[in-house]
Amino acid sequence: MEGSNYISIGYNFLQLVVNSVEEMEKQENRSSTIVSGDLPDDEAWAIHHERTKWNDQNIAIPILFNFFHGYELILKGLIVHCGGKLNRTHKLTKLLEDLKKSPENPDNKLITHLQIVIYENGFEHFFIENNSSVDHFYDLLKYPENSLGVETKFWNIKRQEKLGLKKFIKLSELASLAKIEIHNWKNK
Repeated sequence: MEGSNYISIGYNFLQLVVNSVEEMEKQENRSSTIVSGDLPDDEAWAIHHERTKWNDQNIAIPILFNFFHGYELILKGLIVHCGGKLNRTHKLTKLLEDLKKSPENPDNKLITHLQIVIYENGFEHFFIENNSSVDHFYDLLKYPENSLGVETKFWNIKRQEKLGLKKFIKLSELASLAKIEIHNWKNK
């Protein structure tokens, strides 16, 4: 399949999201834990670290980056596969529009899935809080500040415990659906 090299690598990024969220779910996305007070500090900290290492405080930013980057690659692969012109951009909305304009564009079910990924992924408030959009994920999730020196606000994606876990589970479900939706479209 033309474009499969992009899609295959995109799946790799999404699989990392799924695996990470599974670990986050096992630890219930806890950001704190109770450790016996009679332990030495270094031992207590080691236990705390082990019990919280998969929480959103530690992995939210890389999970979100991998999610959006995975879909960027998938969109690029689909554009190539559908005979469209590959645009060297990170802007997901532009890539989706390019895909829709491709000579052989995907069915509505796959397009709807991609629209949900871009517009209804559960992390819209992160982009709004930073006066930005999903089109700027590439910069927002790679650096602590934007090109103008304005600090990125991560407060609403970190230390969210149960609320955050629900959002990341939704992200994981979307990531898991990518391969299924593409497979279903190609095998119609």
